[in-house]
Amino acid sequence: MKLPRIIVSIAVIIGVASAVSLPALAASYGGGSVQGYASDTPLDTGTIVQMAGKDSDRVKIATQSELQNMFGVIVDRNQLSLTLSNGGLENETFVAVSGTYNVLVSTQGGPIATGDYVTLSSVNGVAMKAGTEEKTVFGRAAGSFDGKGVTLGTTTLKDTEGKTNQTVTLGQVAVTIDIKRNPNEKSTKVQVPEILERIGQAIAEKEVSPIRIYLSMAITAVSLIAAIAVLYSGVRSGVISIGRNPMTKKSIFRALLEIILTSILILIIGLFAVYLLLKL
Repeated sequence: MKLPRIIVSIAVIIGVASAVSLPALAASYGGGSVQGYASDTPLDTGTIVQMAGKDSDRVKIATQSELQNMFGVIVDRNQLSLTLSNGGLENETFVAVSGTYNVLVSTQGGPIATGDYVTLSSVNGVAMKAGTEEKTVFGRAAGSFDGKGVTLGTTTLKDTEGKTNQTVTLGQVAVTIDIKRNPNEKSTKVQVPEILERIGQAIAEKEVSPIRIYLSMAITAVSLIAAIAVLYSGVRSGVISIGRNPMTKKSIFRALLEIILTSILILIIGLFAVYLLLKL
């Protein structure tokens, strides 16, 4: 009689544990901040998006070339407990910028395991396992995907010459959204102070190479030094001239004004050159 009691006790313990753990797992999905946005075309659930230009209420599919502009992921409005809809938005779609939601993924970066960082793949709007070269990650996988279970199909990736170099499998995996700098990044490129990198990206509105940033710094420094040198030389000469011949004060002041304007012009030309270097 003891054996059946033991079996029943074990079954009860397992049942209680399951009842406690399942709500906890369910609660881990969703949450965060979700808001409705407009889009040019309807977007699939799980697609990673970015803001469409300067429009604060419009999104578009995120691309790997603008990795740093990742914003959120499209979620199914039917899975949301509460939605605030704006009927005036074109192709209204709901975007989660935090929380845990299903994200479209591919096997481009290899199998994804729970806890792996994910980032944008070569397929627009689709994530992959982040390596050590990507600067920004979208979040951490709350599930796994190896391309062998339930999938959404396959696609081929091509190189710059149009030749197929990889076939990847597409699927979905829950991801906890946390867009930030890749903690595993091990870039072989020249390191740039983060503040300079941010300034360069803010001006260019895209990722800027370290060489361009350092060239911009050099041009700015040369322009500033040249402007200060011209200004100092002109002011010094003017003061000496006034001391020697006070009667020429009016003409000297006019010359000083021209020197000041010349210094400002030198500085403006230098800054404009920096802008073009970063922007183009």
